Amino acid sequence: MALKIVYAVYGTTNSSVNVTQICQQAVSTGNDDIPVNNTFMGGDPDIGVVKSFAIVYQRQTAANPGCYTVMTATEGDTLDLVPAGASATAAPR
Repeated sequence: MALKIVYAVYGTTNSSVNVTQICQQAVSTGNDDIPVNNTFMGGDPDIGVVKSFAIVYQRQTAANPGCYTVMTATEGDTLDLVPAGASATAAPR
């Protein structure tokens, strides 16, 4: 199974940063959890304001060539891009 991060952004309506590359690097090492915090995202784009996070990604398996998934979270959350029970090795019958 491969995860391809199409786009990821972290911040507020006043200031946000593109964190696509940061997230792609994380999933390239086999991690499917994205911690939504300033440390992981490379800094604080709007100090003193609670940030939001949005990600668009493809989960590519033999059974699923890569439908797009969109997820959002608030600062302090952790997103699991491959939830428990999701089959990463399922093949078409």
